[in-house]
Amino acid sequence: MLVDLILASHLPMAILWGANLVLIYNDAYAPILVDEHPRILGRPAREREREALHISDSTVDRVLKGETVSFTDQLIRISHRGGTVDACFTFCYSPVRDETGRIAGLLATAVETMDREKAEAVLRESEERYRQLSEALPQIVWSSDAAGNVDFFNSRWFAYTGLRDEEGYSAGWERAIHPEDRARVLKLWGEARRSGKSCEIEYRLRRADGVYRWHLDRAVPVQDSRGQVVRWFGTFTDIDDRKHAEEALRESEERFRQFAENSSAVLWVLDVESMTLEYLSPSFQQVWGEPLDVVPRDFSHWIQSVHPNDRDDVVAALARVRQEGEVIVKEYRVIRPDGTVRWIQNTGFPILDEHGTVKRVAGIAQDVTRHNGSMVYVVDGDPVARRSRSLLFQGAGYQVKTFSSAEAFLEVAPVLVPGCVILDVKSPNMSGLILPRELKARRIGLPVVVIGEAQGDVSFGVQAMKAGAVDFLDVPHDARQLLDAVASALAGIRDIAERDQAAELAKARIAALSSREREVLERLLAGGTNKTIARGLDISPRTVEAHRARIMERLGAQSLPELVQIAMAAGLTQGMRPSSNEGER
Repeated sequence: MLVDLILASHLPMAILWGANLVLIYNDAYAPILVDEHPRILGRPAREREREALHISDSTVDRVLKGETVSFTDQLIRISHRGGTVDACFTFCYSPVRDETGRIAGLLATAVETMDREKAEAVLRESEERYRQLSEALPQIVWSSDAAGNVDFFNSRWFAYTGLRDEEGYSAGWERAIHPEDRARVLKLWGEARRSGKSCEIEYRLRRADGVYRWHLDRAVPVQDSRGQVVRWFGTFTDIDDRKHAEEALRESEERFRQFAENSSAVLWVLDVESMTLEYLSPSFQQVWGEPLDVVPRDFSHWIQSVHPNDRDDVVAALARVRQEGEVIVKEYRVIRPDGTVRWIQNTGFPILDEHGTVKRVAGIAQDVTRHNGSMVYVVDGDPVARRSRSLLFQGAGYQVKTFSSAEAFLEVAPVLVPGCVILDVKSPNMSGLILPRELKARRIGLPVVVIGEAQGDVSFGVQAMKAGAVDFLDVPHDARQLLDAVASALAGIRDIAERDQAAELAKARIAALSSREREVLERLLAGGTNKTIARGLDISPRTVEAHRARIMERLGAQSLPELVQIAMAAGLTQGMRPSSNEGER
């Protein structure tokens, strides 16, 4: 009876009947099914068939529970005169009961709510608005069908790629992707289509001149009233400049990381709002004597490592950097966990935000502890000889550490305090002259005295000196010869350390000068007088005199020759010329 009613109706009608939802429909419904007719007539309406009917699983469930569901003014494609056109329908789905009153299926009725010419006019108007909008946007705009076949690009795509209309769509899009990115992009695009979720993919697109530029491709699905994806819309945004900026930033950060990890100075960054140490370089462990992973990052805890007599000065110096934006050079002591005291020279400077506010304070902390140069390292594979030489040096007032092999010594050489190395190359387990060669190659300034049995062969001593040794003692030798060799090597260490410390102190003090004081200093070093400097800087001679007095005070110089010596230690005397007006001050 119901089937007869459906078949006789002029309205598009279909019924899904029984447990398998077998599909029966009339001739008026066939155009709605497009290519699925007549294949699905009389067959169970599985997922594909339900999509052709424009009915979702959730709608089927609702109807089979007794609910009538309708969707109004649905614009769909239907078969028409051998092709397809757009039409607007209202769909109504209602339950159908059997002779017992039990719901045994559902009835689908479709009513065309707008004539096709009007629907096509509305569609054309909508498409024109979309085209105008897409042309007004600064990005490349595209759209595709539900399967991902691109069927629209705005004119920016063709201008960018240089492709013609007939070659610029799906195939053209794939060819424009950089070969190294293509597999990844197509994989992600396929995953997005299967999930029906928006996606963003960054990849390179070929420009008309062959240059590849990075773009961000955003794809957004459009769903119908049943939650089915019917189209995709997307945009390409050129992000090439941003990508290169990010790459430059990564390279800069990598250079900083390598510098920080290989520097003997401690680099640090303090957040002034939370007063926490955001960054400490690895050399902190060597200078402060405790592992980075146990160091308290809170400033109030870190300051406890500073000597009690220096804490107030350190806090005051930090406050000047925070509040006044000054660059401060400060020396203070820290107490290591093992109880030893180290002198630290710390240069602190402000890091400003875009508003000129100090948001962070950063700095470079160097260990400037003066070692007394009394350490001797005995490297000898013979335990008896090690003990004998250790007793000799301890009796002479030296501190001694012993090593059984060159390899064991080289493992810790970079963190050892300055001292003299005694290397016996005739004893067991010694690897010849590898130790002085390695120290020389690594630029580790530990002088090596080589002891060996040359047996009258002068070339043996020459080889030792070429390898980097500062002295060579033939066997046999007496204790006085060995002690004299060590004393000479340690004297060289003290001279170098004092020169280096004086140079670093001079550099730090000069760095703390104001820009005007630095200009006056440079002109003084070039032989300028108060009057010539005043004319060059367009200030008064009295102001120059005030700056000069301030410079002398801050650099600890009592006279102009002493000031020149300090500048020479800091390496700032290049280009100096003698003054012909030395008496004009």
